[in-house]
Amino acid sequence: MGTILLFASFFILLFLGAPIAIALGGSAFLYVLLFTNISPIIVAQQIYASVNTFTLLAVPFFVMAGVLMEYGGISRRVISFSKSLVGHFTGGLALVVVVASVFFAAMTGSGVAACAAVGGIMVPEMIKAGYDKDFACALQGTAGIFGPLIPPSIVMVIYATIANESVSTMLMAGVGPGVLQAALVAIVAVLICRKHGYKGEGSFHIKNVLRGFKDSFWALLSPAIILGGIYSGVFTPTEAAGVSCFYSIIVGLFIYKEMDFGMLMAALSKSLKSAAGIMFIVGASGAFSWVITREHIAKLAASMFLNMTDNKYLFLLVAAVIILIAGCFIDSIPIVTILTPILVPVAAQYGVSLVHLGGLMVTGTCIGLITPPMGLNLFMGAQLGNRPVHMVIKKIIPFITVTVIGMLLVMFIPGIVTYLPTLLK
Repeated sequence: MGTILLFASFFILLFLGAPIAIALGGSAFLYVLLFTNISPIIVAQQIYASVNTFTLLAVPFFVMAGVLMEYGGISRRVISFSKSLVGHFTGGLALVVVVASVFFAAMTGSGVAACAAVGGIMVPEMIKAGYDKDFACALQGTAGIFGPLIPPSIVMVIYATIANESVSTMLMAGVGPGVLQAALVAIVAVLICRKHGYKGEGSFHIKNVLRGFKDSFWALLSPAIILGGIYSGVFTPTEAAGVSCFYSIIVGLFIYKEMDFGMLMAALSKSLKSAAGIMFIVGASGAFSWVITREHIAKLAASMFLNMTDNKYLFLLVAAVIILIAGCFIDSIPIVTILTPILVPVAAQYGVSLVHLGGLMVTGTCIGLITPPMGLNLFMGAQLGNRPVHMVIKKIIPFITVTVIGMLLVMFIPGIVTYLPTLLK
């Protein structure tokens, strides 16, 4: 009965328009109030305990770094460099969107941030160049999904914390799925551009590439410092996030000089609001997960799956479907925080690598960013082009299809996720 109340109250609160953190924490509070003789203060204690970890400090720091890069002129330089690399191909501007989004994902770890930073420049430019408006919006929304996959990924950090996996390992696990999804999206974009006759711009010149690289050098150095520092053992992922913030401030204020003190304060204010929202969700999810553990929901789920089949790929397929459906209504971070405590024990029963499971989960939640009715990147893309969402949905269907194919490849070929992490051992 307690389990029914927990999930029923959660979905009722969501339906009534409550923020996801309130829905999670509120349903946990109702459970404690009605089905236990424990003081309801346990909910607040669980919320605090869930965020009171050194590892999770990486989340607000990476959020802050992404906003600082957006304000510091880094986005424009990364886009210029991307144009010098791929702008001359068929559908050149479409490829620039994909390549620049990959670069920006490697700096911020956020899907919405990558979408906004690149799309604010590229969507108007694509429309001006004669690209279909809805296609431009759909492509940019899709290209933003690489953010939670390619390290440094905020969602991967949260999964690693909940699943008790190495953060460094999980960050590296996102590289394969991220590059795969980027390649598939680029192929579909080029095929669409070829069909509609969208040509490239100019021609390839190594001088332009070198000039673009020189201009964007300090921007491109950011992921090298972050990932190089982590995997060389110079600093932990949390320390790397702090270094990324400091580096972004130095580049924006003193090297590119596109950010003044007032813009710095505005960037810090914006990032603190975003980070606070994310950490509130993580904390409330901790209280929700505590109830899940108390109700033995993970054990019940494991028994249900094991009675249904002994095939681990069928389990992964069912898990993938659940993640995709959840992604239509809930953001990546709540999905990971809710489902990880349930799926991890089940995966262990089937002998599924938790690294593989994490890669599959994050890949699926990324697709949720562009699936209606609640995809954040879908709405962000439509907003960037000032287009109705229902028109953009028509153009985003091919990208949803190909990213789901990518997710199936990740599911059936574990090496896409696990190969690079094994090189670290």
